[in-house]
Amino acid sequence: MTPVTDPDDTASPASLAALWIGVAVVLAAAITVAVFLLVSMVGTTREPFTTGEVPRDSPLYLRSTARPAEVVHLAGSGSNLPITRALAEAFQARSPNLHVVVFDSIGSTGAIAATYDDVIDLGLVSRPLKDSEAALNLLVHPYARVPVVVAVNLGVPDESISTETLVDIYAGRRLQWSDGSPIVVLQRERGDSSHRAVAQALPEFAAVDEAAHRAGRWRVVESDQAMQEALSITAGAVGLFDLGAIVLQRLPVKPLRIDEIDPSEASVQSGRYPFSKDLAFISVEQPGGAAAEFLRFVVEGEQGRTLMRASGYIPLPEDQ
Repeated sequence: MTPVTDPDDTASPASLAALWIGVAVVLAAAITVAVFLLVSMVGTTREPFTTGEVPRDSPLYLRSTARPAEVVHLAGSGSNLPITRALAEAFQARSPNLHVVVFDSIGSTGAIAATYDDVIDLGLVSRPLKDSEAALNLLVHPYARVPVVVAVNLGVPDESISTETLVDIYAGRRLQWSDGSPIVVLQRERGDSSHRAVAQALPEFAAVDEAAHRAGRWRVVESDQAMQEALSITAGAVGLFDLGAIVLQRLPVKPLRIDEIDPSEASVQSGRYPFSKDLAFISVEQPGGAAAEFLRFVVEGEQGRTLMRASGYIPLPEDQ
């Protein structure tokens, strides 16, 4: 009987070589077509960041030198974002042909760098400029003051806190709320504008806050978003936060009075309520186009100033 064999078992070496050559040719042709189509869709593969000169037709060059006059780009501190986005929405409803783009948080330091490098039209800062930053000669346009509050989870029974107790909490000397439930301290990263505002008004807090950082005593959250989420879901939690963000976004957290004083506009402006910080726009030069119109709407316009007051912010400058 003649055995049955698989055709591949009887293929000659020459036929196998020819087969593989054919497969390779087909694959090479397919790759060539794919590369051609990809380049056609996305354009040149030049890397403008690796050379000393940015190509004139690159998106980077066009973005930094030919921004449309009817569009303004803003970025910076997370503390500024809630009210700035609300102001941008109101501005665009009044001026539908103009557009304000507010990017996610890059911090005050990031805002200063991006503004100086002409990547954005207006930077958003929530702290005073350092000496090295002031040397850049950027223009500063203050537009709002916001009370900084000791914010707690809704389950915390206390309604007011003394400055002495606040210091004791961050020092680890006070561990329970008035009903005996444990206190969970949430700390921000070094340089956070809310911690800076409290530390400036209360030097004792500055010392215990830094000591807590060195000891790694408390959980550190590194954004406003993370702080508000942690405060809302963590039983017994306490942290420093902006009153305006709580009011404007209707956050499920509770601001405590300080020494029985509410963080109202009158108490902040009189100095009776001790903790606040100023929000400002920064620019390389006096803004024009949509940026100038938006700035006037916020700083001088009655609608913008009314919106800030209704949202827990104090409009600046004060004499308007």
